[in-house]
Amino acid sequence: MKELTQKTQVTLLEAMIDGSKVGTIVTDPSQKDNPIIYTNKTFIDMTGYTQQEVIGRNCRFLQGPDTAKEDIGKMKKAIANEEKIMLTLLNYRKDGSPFWNRLAIEPVRIEDKLYFIGTQTDITLERAQQQAIMANESEIEKLMLPILSVQENVATVALVGTMNFQRFETLKVKICEYVQEHRIEHAIIDITGLSWNEKSPLYWFTQIYDALRIMGSKLYVTGISPAAAQQFANDLERDSRLTTFSTIEKALNFITLQSGGKNISVD
Repeated sequence: MKELTQKTQVTLLEAMIDGSKVGTIVTDPSQKDNPIIYTNKTFIDMTGYTQQEVIGRNCRFLQGPDTAKEDIGKMKKAIANEEKIMLTLLNYRKDGSPFWNRLAIEPVRIEDKLYFIGTQTDITLERAQQQAIMANESEIEKLMLPILSVQENVATVALVGTMNFQRFETLKVKICEYVQEHRIEHAIIDITGLSWNEKSPLYWFTQIYDALRIMGSKLYVTGISPAAAQQFANDLERDSRLTTFSTIEKALNFITLQSGGKNISVD
């Protein structure tokens, strides 16, 4: 097999680096202010600067008013100590638009000469998605009041606002965790302040019912208004597992009566 010449290897390597989705720069700390001496095409496309505008400059030109000073300090310390570092910081393109940069810096010695290789990945979209998920989880928390133990082995939670399948999935997880931790045998979900855009959420409630049944607990749904009753009616004819009441008080009375004046256990 014929070996590639050094020139061919270098050309192929540059093509691979330029075709990468990761921006790459090399800096030379032996020169004043540790300037950039190499950059791939991805870095140029990511930042909007030309090759001529980048080469010979310290990469701090990517920093801006909202770049965390704490992160800048961490980078300076890592470079001074010749240590690897990875962090996510807010950088700015040539046009002033911000982007979230997952930056990795690694010291490399070649023939006893030190260089720093920096790789940059634009994770702005990923960051926005994470923030959207966190905001949605926060909204879910606001729309679900705390789970409370009202009697021995009996817990209630009131739902408010407009709910959807994702919120019910979160509710299912939280109720199951609470039931397990506090050894709850009867869980009451009150839907007095709840509305939903979909046709009927009965299927979602039966999913919670089945999860609790496996754990040895039983689910009751209260706060059934006339409007909710009409939406539930057809589904309940096909699936009568769910026990419903108009108020939490009636559900508690039912539990008490079934236990002969004491809380009952569910097999």
